[in-house]
Amino acid sequence: MKRILVGSCLAGLAFFCAAATLRAQQMGPPKVLQIIREEVKTGKGAPHAKFESNYVAAFRKAKWPTHYLAVAATTGPNEAWFLVGYDSFEAWEKDQQATDKNAALTAELDKLGEQDAAYVNNTRTVVAVFRPNLSYRPGVNIGEYRYFEIDTVRVRLGHDEDFNKVSKAQIEAHEKLNIDEHWAAYEVVEGMPSGTILFFTPMKSLKQEDMDHGKQVMEAMGEDNAKKFQQVGREAIISDESNIFAFSPRMSYVSDQTIAADPSFWKPEAGGMAAPGGATEGGKTAPPAKKAPGKQPAKQ
Repeated sequence: MKRILVGSCLAGLAFFCAAATLRAQQMGPPKVLQIIREEVKTGKGAPHAKFESNYVAAFRKAKWPTHYLAVAATTGPNEAWFLVGYDSFEAWEKDQQATDKNAALTAELDKLGEQDAAYVNNTRTVVAVFRPNLSYRPGVNIGEYRYFEIDTVRVRLGHDEDFNKVSKAQIEAHEKLNIDEHWAAYEVVEGMPSGTILFFTPMKSLKQEDMDHGKQVMEAMGEDNAKKFQQVGREAIISDESNIFAFSPRMSYVSDQTIAADPSFWKPEAGGMAAPGGATEGGKTAPPAKKAPGKQPAKQ
C-alpha cells in the first residue's frame, strides 16, 4: 500500500483475505486483486526489504484496516510483489479515498515513495479478478504458508471456451484423485496483455515441488480430455511461465489473525526467523528443479 497506489497503486493485502479483515480460514479469495510489481535493483534485495519495513511501520501506526502480503521472487526476474485484495472495485476506491483524507499517513507515504526509488528500477500495477471456475480448493489460511508458485498463462483471443473446458476437466480430475493442493486463478483486466491469467498456488515448503501428479491427473481426465488438453496447450496458449515467490514477513503488513498462525515467522524481529528456504528477501535462491512437463493450458 504505497503512496503510488493511493492515487494509482497501493501495495497489497494478505492474499486469500478480505480487504479490511481476514476472512474465516477457509473462505475464498477476494474478488479483486491488485498487484504492485517492483523490479528490485541488482544487489539491493536486502536493503530494499529493510526499507519496506518503514511502510509497514507507517500503516501500523495509522492502524490501517487494509493489510498486504509481500512476496519476493526466488526464480525469474528479481521482483517484489505486493498483493492487495478487495471485495469489489468500489471497496478499492473507498480505501484510496480514505487514505487521501489521512494527511499524516499520506505525507509519510509520499516521503517513503521518493526514497524507495533508490532500490527499484521500475514499478508495474496489475489488477485482476478472481476466476472461481479455474480455481481448485482456493480457500486456505495463508498464515500457514511460505511460498507461492505463480503461473502466468496467456490465452489466445477466441480460445477462452476451449481453455475453460480443459481446465474444468483438469480440476475434476484433481477432485477425483482428492489431491491435496490449492490454487486461485485471476484473470488480468488491467496492466498486462489481454488473455493473461495468473494461477497462485500456495506452498508450505518447497517439498511440494517434488510432487508430480501430472501422469495421474492425465489418466484421471480420460483419453479424450487428455488429448484435448494437449491440443489446447499447442493451439490456445501463447505463453506459460512459472516462478516461485517466497513470503516476506518484513515487507508484509498482515492482520493479527495471520500473525497468530505462526508468530515466529510473521514477526521476524521477535523470533529472528530468516526468509524461508534460505532466500534473501528480494534476492534469489535456487529452488529444486520442477518436474512438471512443459507448456500446460492450466495449473497442474
